[in-house]
Amino acid sequence: MTSEPRPRSISVTAGFWEHLPFDVRGEAFRTDPYPFYETLRAAGPVARLPDGVLVVTGYHEGLAVLGDPRFGLGGGALESASFLLVDPPEHRRRRTRVSGPFSAHAVERLRPAVRHRTAALVRAAAAKGETDVLADLAVPLALELICALVGVPLEDRPRWYGALPALSLGFVPDGLRDEEATARLTAARLDFARYLGALVAERRGAPRDDLVSALLSPGPDGTVLTDRQIVTALGQLVVAGYEPTVHQVTNGLYALLRHPRELARLRADPSCGPAVVEEVMRFDPVIHLITRIALQDADIGGRRVPAGTVVGVLPGAANRDPEVFPDPHRLDVTRPPQHLSFGWGEHFCLGARLVRVQAEALLTALAQCRPVLTGEPVRHRSLVLMRGVERLPVVLTERPGDED
Repeated sequence: MTSEPRPRSISVTAGFWEHLPFDVRGEAFRTDPYPFYETLRAAGPVARLPDGVLVVTGYHEGLAVLGDPRFGLGGGALESASFLLVDPPEHRRRRTRVSGPFSAHAVERLRPAVRHRTAALVRAAAAKGETDVLADLAVPLALELICALVGVPLEDRPRWYGALPALSLGFVPDGLRDEEATARLTAARLDFARYLGALVAERRGAPRDDLVSALLSPGPDGTVLTDRQIVTALGQLVVAGYEPTVHQVTNGLYALLRHPRELARLRADPSCGPAVVEEVMRFDPVIHLITRIALQDADIGGRRVPAGTVVGVLPGAANRDPEVFPDPHRLDVTRPPQHLSFGWGEHFCLGARLVRVQAEALLTALAQCRPVLTGEPVRHRSLVLMRGVERLPVVLTERPGDED
């Protein structure tokens, strides 16, 4: 009897996609991946790919993997500069150092400012006629907020508008990026690291009330982060905070435009904004792959999983598991809020509250303006691990009021 393949590294993302029974780079998948996920689901909530990787399409099975300490990031060594690449307890210790600005209390304090800025952006968008929801609304709001949290001076923020789209190419597996995209990513990473390094050095001499200054202070246990750890953490937090936000807003609005009854609910009752945000995140999430490795022999839904096996959880598929979500391919904002769009467990998305606050503000404000789609969204051709658009053109047929 032959033994099952046992991958030993979590760095298999490109191979993961290549072994799926459909082409993730094709136009059909980019336009609508959900029918393709159903072909995987036909093999059960957990399926094994030819290279030995397990792929999870079931909601309960995905929840179990992401919440089980027997599954982690594997090769994330303690010397890694990134807290995102290490398992507990080191992950927990480093995450605590950067979590302050993302706490419930801190984010709630930002809500009035987010609404105020959203109102101004929507007024400007309504005045110009056709507007691109991504470039004119989602991007400036997300950038301004993340820059304010980090402590980026106003005069430096235009530089970030050019850098972040290039840095987002880091979400594309190496095997799926062409040479030009890889060169752009490398140049952007070097430039961004230099900028953040200079910002860290500046805050050492003149600390402020921002994330950079907070990271320079000793932690509760007296530990001090190195400059490299601070720069790496900042870079990843910035990209991770920017990319899911801008694409979740556009994915969410496009979903509402295709379900006018749900858009009308939000227009009639803005207080249902939080429920709308949760449902659009279930219906069309940004993150479409979360990888884990079995750190010891484990099981998923009764299936034996030897130590070293790589497991890929597909949130887009899990969020439409018919065993959990009746009529899963229909947008219904009255559903109980539950999904895996931010992951689960120890590595639950740190910026989830920021995404929710911005998505709620923008979607609620746009609903009041009766948006009309003027062309199909241009799906992002570079992203594979994430689902988003490069452009979403709409006309706001009603002007917003002057009150914020």
